[in-house]
Amino acid sequence: MKKYNASDITYRLLEEQEEVSQQLYDLSNESFEYGSPWTIKQFQETLNLPNLFYLIAEDKGKLIGFLSGSMIAFPAGALVESEAEVYNLVVGNDYKRRGIALRLIEEAKKVMLSRKITELFLEVRISNKPAILLYKKANFQPVGVRSKYYSNPREDAIVLKCVL
Repeated sequence: MKKYNASDITYRLLEEQEEVSQQLYDLSNESFEYGSPWTIKQFQETLNLPNLFYLIAEDKGKLIGFLSGSMIAFPAGALVESEAEVYNLVVGNDYKRRGIALRLIEEAKKVMLSRKITELFLEVRISNKPAILLYKKANFQPVGVRSKYYSNPREDAIVLKCVL
């Protein structure tokens, strides 16, 4: 495990003009047990979409983790109900189990609240017990199952929701 100083870790939203798709892919491919669920092209295509966001963690300028997702607003009569979905939560292997993933979630919640988002959703492999425990710690609750959602290997996903 790499030594680091927690005060050197910074968290920020990725700027539109930043081209980091290769870094996002490499980090994702290293971190997920079955390799990156997204291709480099998918990262490239999503970097500048208006409703998608990337919150990144850096150690002295080096990308070490990220949380990506989408924010969607739905008008409902006089009220506006808003929700967001987490697509990826990734922390580099040298930085795992140090609170960075939880901090990325907490920072994302702040961004969501500032944009009037009230609910945050995500899917996680049913076998990914460490991630499920992390999401529970971040106040996510199970709300459903998506049968055979994942491939390589084929596996169900638990749908989790956090009310902000």
